[in-house]
Amino acid sequence: MADQKALIALSGGVDSAVAAILMREQGYTLTGVTMRLWPKSRCCDEKDIEDAAEICARLDIPYTVLDYREAFRRQVVDVFVAEYQAGRTPNPCARCNQFLKFDALLAEGEKLGASLLATGHYARLAETSSGTALLRGQDAAKDQSYFLFALGAASLPRLRFPVGSMNKDAVRALARKHGLSVAAKQDSQDICFVPDGDYRRFLEDYAGLDMAREGEMVDSAGRTIGHHPGTLHFTVGQRRGLGGGGGQPRYVLALDPIRNRVVVGDEAELYRRETALDECNWLAALNPGEEHRVTVKLRYRSPAEPAVLRLLPDGKATLRFPEPQRAITPGQAAVCYQGERLLGGGWIQNAG
Repeated sequence: MADQKALIALSGGVDSAVAAILMREQGYTLTGVTMRLWPKSRCCDEKDIEDAAEICARLDIPYTVLDYREAFRRQVVDVFVAEYQAGRTPNPCARCNQFLKFDALLAEGEKLGASLLATGHYARLAETSSGTALLRGQDAAKDQSYFLFALGAASLPRLRFPVGSMNKDAVRALARKHGLSVAAKQDSQDICFVPDGDYRRFLEDYAGLDMAREGEMVDSAGRTIGHHPGTLHFTVGQRRGLGGGGGQPRYVLALDPIRNRVVVGDEAELYRRETALDECNWLAALNPGEEHRVTVKLRYRSPAEPAVLRLLPDGKATLRFPEPQRAITPGQAAVCYQGERLLGGGWIQNAG
């Protein structure tokens, strides 16, 4: 194994740093790499690049920075903007993994003669009779398999997730043991290219979107009950900023950007038993027409709920839930599991 070359993706954080330590201890010949993605970011900014370079210097491995700003803008940021314009709530982290990070870094590794790619994601791999399976991370609080549902099944044998069987405390302890300055570094949160977390201001400043395009607020029967300051201010399930009538709080049920409407109702109307998926990706051998009992995460932080998955042609699928689910949100990823194994998932198109 000592002569096997691997690329280690470094974000400048503690997880990828410890992943590099573990890969080196296992005898891999490493090259460190960081993707420069956005000028001001919560991830892979200039300070992160400096931290990654320091880690590589301490481990005595070569290091390179790749400029992927244009690809990131086109494949992640512009899609993020377009999704909001379409009345959907995007998930840029999963999109980034789907369209950019893994495929691009595997290709870069090939140029350098590295057959493997290691990252600091909290996920695990296992060999089965049908090939390599992707599993949840051992630490349920840090599990990141949700964001990896769109990876290509063929790429799984070439990936390594060294910290996937560890919890965060153990990762930080190992970083301290090796004297890494990032041992106590705070985890990046929220959307990396919106460093202050204010996505509305980002949409206005970066994309020039009109955040103050007033329109009708209607109930589920289409009756006008008020007005809103712009659909871009709202997401499905939101309560704040809607007011209420008769002492009953209102919630956003749907967004209709074509007619510039926000559809609102009471909380009971948020619950749905079914949703449609598109652009599905499956990491296990699943075929159109099949039905499977699965558990599904509709958001990264939500618990996995039982459902029946039905596969359709052209990368589509439906999910039926025994128990109604609250605020199923178009634009988010629905990620399916059987036990610890991630089967794949798709992008939510509608609810009910």
